[in-house]
Amino acid sequence: MDDHPNAVDLETRIERIEVRLNLSGSGQTAAPAPHPALPFLIGIAAAVTGYLGIGIPQHYYQGLFSILIVLFGYHRGLLRRMRGKWKWPQILLNVLILCLLLKLFIGGGVSRPFDWFKLPAITKVTPLGVQPWYSAVVPNYTILWQALPAITDWSVDVTKIQTFLLLAIFAGALFRFEPFTSLAVFTLLIISLPAFLRYDWDWVVPFIILCGVSIYLQTRVYASRHRE
Repeated sequence: MDDHPNAVDLETRIERIEVRLNLSGSGQTAAPAPHPALPFLIGIAAAVTGYLGIGIPQHYYQGLFSILIVLFGYHRGLLRRMRGKWKWPQILLNVLILCLLLKLFIGGGVSRPFDWFKLPAITKVTPLGVQPWYSAVVPNYTILWQALPAITDWSVDVTKIQTFLLLAIFAGALFRFEPFTSLAVFTLLIISLPAFLRYDWDWVVPFIILCGVSIYLQTRVYASRHRE
């Protein structure tokens, strides 16, 4: 009976199931989950590098979107809730680092694209103090560049445009409309390019890496792979 091919195959399958469920004495025990302090400390390092590279979030859109993303992650079970006293500090830290991350894409602020536009104007220089008699006969003129308030002071809220494009990207990804999503992503990158140049990328790159590691350590995907 033991030599029957079906019996051997059934035995092998049972052993595999026992090893996977950790019921067999010869099976490997599941590795312990990482301490909650690990993603928290990495998140602290991410927040510090993000502040040095990006600065403080300046628009409430960044906080609003980060709160919604964190709530969605916990509601859908994508993020694991930490145990005990680590729960709320980790949640608040996730909101903070996502605020900094979103500032990369919706942190353009208010821009004046035509502040360079000025016109030359000839202005008479009024002499100060006692001047020679010929200064009244031959006046002194100079050329000054004057701005036109109607054009030079015109401003556009880049953050609102970036937010609209970000919503368009989410909508395109939700309905799986790839050409529209790709076009929206490309447009967002082009509009955000002047803001990207203002950041200190020596700190931004480690911030993105640390932020990704901290979030990944809290995901269900990491937990399931860690137990295998």
